[in-house]
Amino acid sequence: MKRFKMFGSPILDRRAAVAAGLIASAGYVVAMEADLALVGHNTDDLLFLGRPLVGHHHHWAKPAGFVMHMANGAVLALAYAKFAHDRFSGPHWWRGALFANIENCALYPLTAFDTYHPARRDGQLDRYWHPTAFLQSIPRHVVYGALLGTLYARWRDPAPAGSDDD
Repeated sequence: MKRFKMFGSPILDRRAAVAAGLIASAGYVVAMEADLALVGHNTDDLLFLGRPLVGHHHHWAKPAGFVMHMANGAVLALAYAKFAHDRFSGPHWWRGALFANIENCALYPLTAFDTYHPARRDGQLDRYWHPTAFLQSIPRHVVYGALLGTLYARWRDPAPAGSDDD
């Protein structure tokens, strides 16, 4: 398995990170669907991501959003593996949940511009820049992060003892 060290950082196992990120992203979607059913505030991230890509072909918005969501989850998992996994303390599920919610809080202010989103203008989505929407985002990111942290810790390929990577 390909491992590399960059700028003195811990070993990054890209395959484990991407695999964990894809499964964690699927878990996020399950959590999202559950909270959409329970809360009733329509902040469907698949529609949010996919609708700008498909124009007026609304039936393709969620599939396009799913592909984009999975890609985002894999990239975020690589960032977690590179910058957070070995730097945060605590159980691995906590490290992942913390990382995912830091990312959520850092990027959430961008939702203030949701009025320009085509699915918002069409009435397909509720406001993202809203306290209810922010509260919905937290458990979604906890699920993603907990799965990511746990799976990456289990699957990563540590450097063999005595290797140059130690």
